[in-house]
Amino acid sequence: MKFRHKLFIFLLSSSSSLSAQTPDSLWNYKQCVEYAIENNLYVKLQDYDVDERTEEYKQARSQRYPNVSGFYQHSFNRGLNPDPTTNVFTQQSINTGSFGATVGVPIFNGRKISNTIKQTKANIESSEYGVEKIENDIIIQVTENYLDVIFKWENVSISKKRVRTLEEQVDRTKRLVEAGSAPLSELLDLMSQFADTERQLTEAENSYNIALLTLKQSMQLDFNTLFSIEIPELSEPDTTMKFVPSNVVFQESMEIMPQIKRAEKNIEVAEFQKKIAKADYYPSLNFNGNLNTSYSSNYTNPIDPNDNSLGTQFENFFSQVATLQLNIPIYSRRNVKTAVNKSKITIKKNEVQLQQELNDLRKNIEQAYINALSAQKTYISNKKSVESLEEQFRSVNKRFTSGAASTTDYVVAENNLNIAKAELNRSKYQFIFSKKILDFYSGKEIVIE
Repeated sequence: MKFRHKLFIFLLSSSSSLSAQTPDSLWNYKQCVEYAIENNLYVKLQDYDVDERTEEYKQARSQRYPNVSGFYQHSFNRGLNPDPTTNVFTQQSINTGSFGATVGVPIFNGRKISNTIKQTKANIESSEYGVEKIENDIIIQVTENYLDVIFKWENVSISKKRVRTLEEQVDRTKRLVEAGSAPLSELLDLMSQFADTERQLTEAENSYNIALLTLKQSMQLDFNTLFSIEIPELSEPDTTMKFVPSNVVFQESMEIMPQIKRAEKNIEVAEFQKKIAKADYYPSLNFNGNLNTSYSSNYTNPIDPNDNSLGTQFENFFSQVATLQLNIPIYSRRNVKTAVNKSKITIKKNEVQLQQELNDLRKNIEQAYINALSAQKTYISNKKSVESLEEQFRSVNKRFTSGAASTTDYVVAENNLNIAKAELNRSKYQFIFSKKILDFYSGKEIVIE
């Protein structure tokens, strides 16, 4: 990459002018974009949304596995109470305890678990497309701000050249006035023009500082952060290029733009929600198992009264239970039907949202296409205007140097040329930006070098 200038800018709250510094590193366009994406809070929030959806997906997959739990219960009874190990009422203090484990396994539930897994996975993809959409918005914003900085720097350079040129003319005219070869009015006119040109330079520098600050803010850089950029020497736009028709760009963009992918994925999520809701129309079958044992301080072994140890009690009271539970829905007070109908409404809403995203994308592409065409035509016209006014200014400057043209003629010719150059510079960067945005919608990476 070739660079005309290396700008070392340190924006301080106490100064609004350009100030040169020597930073440790220079920022190019790619670094600006990467930093902006990495530090954008909306990207971070959307990343957390992806993390949440990932946890939901893991939880949904775990629903296929058995649900296992253990328990322990200890009781102290005093007075006339039944001994839970013998069911005999006794008038004494009894310590009893029981513990065990239960397990539950879903066998069939209308494919609710399978569809929930698919839905949560689709939710992850939808959130990831949301991250991409925010990143795309950041890329476009940084691109616009970055090119605006270059444009404003060009204006500063043009203004500096004008100041130097007029300063030379003022010095020359001053010598002519002192020698009696030119009237004082010509010098006063040039000095007035010189003061106005210095004012324009100050305005250009202020505009540049504001543009640089806007770029920093879009990157989430602190106001007082030392910031330097490299300004590439951009080639002149190709005035003969033919743009891809907007309808072709739209067809390409439909397949790659994350906002479209996300809207499509949201429809898929709603479809799975409908299947999940319909699952409650079907019977569900579950397996449950239970292991249990107990002990009592009042226990007497009927086989060996001398063997009342905990181990013996655990063995004697150990029980196992296995059950199959079939739940058949009969009437749910319209809960299932309402859930199904609401999921259908969500599908329709998401379909409308998809159409809205497509409409917005089409409008943005059509606007970018028209902007690119207009910028190209404007640039061509301004380029011809500058070429014509340069010839005119050279002629006036030659006559002014020889004394055949007045100061007014010189000032008017120079002003006309400077205005035309400023417009050419503006249309140049508008042309470049419009073309890059149109390419971006076609899936091409934005490169500024």
